[in-house]
Amino acid sequence: MPDPSAAAPGGRSAWARLCRALPERGAPRALALSTFVGQTGSGLLLPVSALFFTRSVGLSPSQVGVGLAVAGLVGLLAAVPMGRLADRFGARGTYAAALGVQALATASYTVVHTLWAFVAAATLAALAERGGGAARGAVIGGMGTGEARVRLRATLKSVTNAGLSIGTALAAFALAVDSRAAYLTIVLVNAAAYVLAALPLARVPEVAGQAPGAPGKPRRVVLRDRRYTLVTAACGVTSIHYDVLSLALPLWIAGHSSVPKWGISAVVMANTVLVVLLQVPFSRGTGDALKAAYAVRRSGWVLAVSWTMIACVTFVHRPVTGLLVLVLAMTVHTAGELWHSAGSYGLSYELAPAGSHGEYQGFFSLGRGATGALSPVLLTTVCLAPGADWRPVTGWLLLGAAVAVVAATVPPLLRRVPHAANGDPALGDAATGSAGPSRPRAVQETS
Repeated sequence: MPDPSAAAPGGRSAWARLCRALPERGAPRALALSTFVGQTGSGLLLPVSALFFTRSVGLSPSQVGVGLAVAGLVGLLAAVPMGRLADRFGARGTYAAALGVQALATASYTVVHTLWAFVAAATLAALAERGGGAARGAVIGGMGTGEARVRLRATLKSVTNAGLSIGTALAAFALAVDSRAAYLTIVLVNAAAYVLAALPLARVPEVAGQAPGAPGKPRRVVLRDRRYTLVTAACGVTSIHYDVLSLALPLWIAGHSSVPKWGISAVVMANTVLVVLLQVPFSRGTGDALKAAYAVRRSGWVLAVSWTMIACVTFVHRPVTGLLVLVLAMTVHTAGELWHSAGSYGLSYELAPAGSHGEYQGFFSLGRGATGALSPVLLTTVCLAPGADWRPVTGWLLLGAAVAVVAATVPPLLRRVPHAANGDPALGDAATGSAGPSRPRAVQETS
């Protein structure tokens, strides 16, 4: 019979490791719970929405595409103004309000029957999602500094992936039933999830907005920050790896490899699991702006290697061998994604002045948003080009080289480009980022 006293320390050790993997008690854990609930709801609707709008609402696929494109564009343009609202009136309250509006917009899908009603509902949802994202970034920015803040952001990404995966898995039941009642249930549960996601925010401290009567910041402050603008553009371009995973890779596997189509699910699931498990460890050190820039540069090299491996799958004629190469390539791709995410998180916060995280996070999201809007055309033209195999293979190699070159420009931007091109004193706090010889800005804020 095993000795209970010998087993107890091991049990306590396992429990201790589990607790260390969770965010700290209090506000960080409450924000993680809010994220998990909201993203689980989003994961429910994600695989169901296209079928719901076409089969149940009665829209054509082209109408759904146009409606989502219009909504996405309007939401993209609203990111910075909504971020300024969060800075002005308080980030936590703005984020909670955005979740409420998102719940209302999602619930309104149940009464949509025309294209214009769909565009209106989708646009309102996009505005709330973008505005909520900027406000959420400001909430995170006010909950810590340096390494602790980046670690929290990385933990929340792992939580996001876990929630999306669980929601997507549960949506399979609605897809199996394939009825309007099942789809309406998913939509309403998703709307309820946004409301429930707002409740844990009561345990998150408010990030104070600008005091009434206080001297206001000049408008378009972030646009005067040349370095932040260039870093946003570089991180936005290199974020195309998200679209490679969701768009180019599935089509490449289906049309240019001997790997069975179920292999698409295998490699995507491998990516999801690795992100959940490894995002926090990969974020270590990126609370320093220059180290974060090096992480982005490293991600470019790694992504180029992974895309070269993916391109070579077209020359592998044995399905099992091709699948093994793809899984290995996806492991390398995930390492590049993790370094890029961690480096981007660090740069987006460490280069932003205190009190302006809403506006700066909203602006930083524009880089990813613009790339997401343009990438479908680019990837289908370059990496999925029709004709002989060498054409798309060359496209993969060119894409990898381009991303590696852009990522390599990020560290020099921190060393050579002044933070405020016009010397605006309102941006003075941002100019003390950890890229220079002075102490890290996170230390200065707490000294």
